[in-house]
Amino acid sequence: MLRRAEVQARLGIARSTLYGYLNERSSSYLPSFPKPLHLGSSIVFLEHEVDEFFVGLIRAREVASERR
Repeated sequence: MLRRAEVQARLGIARSTLYGYLNERSSSYLPSFPKPLHLGSSIVFLEHEVDEFFVGLIRAREVASERR
């Protein structure tokens, strides 16, 4: 499990960006972003889901560069 700050560090994003990815009403919303688990007042993410999301970003970049 990864805490919020660890996810931010892995992806190189700010807290507001992370919450934008999770908020359906945000223009930054990403439905494919891993959903957090709530542990008391904290949230955590499953490490393998974050890793899969990151790999998906890399694949999307590679596909986009092949189309050029």
